[in-house]
Amino acid sequence: MTFRNTAAFFGLLIILITASCKEPDGIGLDVLPEGEEMSIAWIDTFTIEARTILYDSVQTSGLSSGTYLIGDFGDPIFGRVQSELFMQFKLPSTSVEFPSDAVVDSIILNLAYVGSYGSTDKLKGTMTFGVFELEEDLRNTSTSDSAYYSTASHAISATPLAVHQFRPDLYSDVISGSDTIRPSLRIPLENSLGTRILESNNLASNDVFLTEFRGLNIKPVDASMPSGFGSILYFNVASSFSWVKLFYHTDTDTLFVNFLTANTDGVHTAFHHEYAPTSIESAIAGGTVTGAERLYIHSMAGTRMKVELPHLRELNNLGAVAINKAELVVPLDVDVIDEFGVPNNLQVTVIDSIGNPVFPVDFFEGSDYYGGVYDSENKQYIFNIARHLQSLLNAPEKVDYGLYITNSGNAVNARRGVFNGPQHPTKPMKLRMTYTIIE
Repeated sequence: MTFRNTAAFFGLLIILITASCKEPDGIGLDVLPEGEEMSIAWIDTFTIEARTILYDSVQTSGLSSGTYLIGDFGDPIFGRVQSELFMQFKLPSTSVEFPSDAVVDSIILNLAYVGSYGSTDKLKGTMTFGVFELEEDLRNTSTSDSAYYSTASHAISATPLAVHQFRPDLYSDVISGSDTIRPSLRIPLENSLGTRILESNNLASNDVFLTEFRGLNIKPVDASMPSGFGSILYFNVASSFSWVKLFYHTDTDTLFVNFLTANTDGVHTAFHHEYAPTSIESAIAGGTVTGAERLYIHSMAGTRMKVELPHLRELNNLGAVAINKAELVVPLDVDVIDEFGVPNNLQVTVIDSIGNPVFPVDFFEGSDYYGGVYDSENKQYIFNIARHLQSLLNAPEKVDYGLYITNSGNAVNARRGVFNGPQHPTKPMKLRMTYTIIE
């Protein structure tokens, strides 16, 4: 919205005051004395500049849900995406002692499923994971300044403890002896790891145990992943069904010991994207030119939208303006919706001076007000950002760095979507605003 000359400005002012596409629901207008109603305007033609940009990283440790991602998906739109997990496993008690005649039977890594994204059927679902031993320490992640991010990397053993080819089964319980285990990925590890534990002198406490057994890295190891094949699997690492279990026997008994993990035990994931030679690479390079018609959001620290409203503050030329309602409408590109679905929720955040996302004040009004939930009937997402925009009008000296639009749960799900830009020919992204000119 640009005012090019005085005549145009006043012409637009008259239109904005007298015209409306729907009955506005102004704030507080019903309590004004008759004859003193204020002028109300409605507009949905604000200039929006939008582009697809890459993430730097997202935090992938200490996740409150306990959900962590491992997998390899040949996304037909976004290219190949992979995730690997790093985790410690700890003694089940302060001190563990094994009989001198103990012999390893097996050692099993069990990770409880909580979901997936991609293909898990017999034709396209097969993947291969490798399990490697860590060769450097992981830190406790109980505080924010000890967090790990999606770009983290650690030295691992050259020889794997396991190479496991499988097709995910997220629905069938696992029967192990007399135990019934919820749907899980079970990977037998090399017995040599179990033998080392049985013979270790570092079992007096977890502190000394972790100096010898630093943890595990579980990652996809297939050389390639065709388009539409593979998946990103969701695991609850904090579940009572996620553990490393050592089975052993003595001359007189058959026994086992569980080594557990928790959210603060250095657990985190690292994400890897291969956007070339997909259209995503061109969209990132094309900036607002490409973003005018099409935009891309990809979880797992992939891509997000950057949105700017360069002429918003020209509303101040009208006098004191009170924004009654402001809805940012983000439509899906219906031409590229596929079998893998779309994000259940998006979120809009304010960009601060160093490029970090900060929730707008509207977020704290509650989810019913803030919005961002997928409207399957209209195939769009709507955000209410009136309070944030009002704050920009009230502080014209404050730099506006724009907004990010991302997938909610960026670190704990693999969903993605393609969206219409602000110049899409049939259903563009737009800002719908009702406001009152006070003076």
